Amino acid sequence: MTFAFACSGAVIQKGATVQVRANSIWFQDASALAHWQALKRSGKAKALSAYQEKMLSQRDAWQFVNKLTVKVLSYNSGKHQINVQMTDPGRMLGTKWWLDTGALL
Repeated sequence: MTFAFACSGAVIQKGATVQVRANSIWFQDASALAHWQALKRSGKAKALSAYQEKMLSQRDAWQFVNKLTVKVLSYNSGKHQINVQMTDPGRMLGTKWWLDTGALL
């Protein structure tokens, strides 16, 4: 199955290689990302910050300092969620993550 979505003026397809912004929050699962997105939309900055800290400290989410390259595995346009696989060399090579589409460059 092939699908595409628009990101920063470009069309991205499943299997495409894209870059993720530095300091984006990367989640281990879609439900954690969905909760983060809901907090972000709510405008409750303290609750969002507390959730981010909790997820990062428990290693259920990660925040990478540099922009990184990933392969698109799937995309849920209604939820603005993208499932990706890390392609940059290093110990995280091949790991799978869930991101908000706003994290893409």
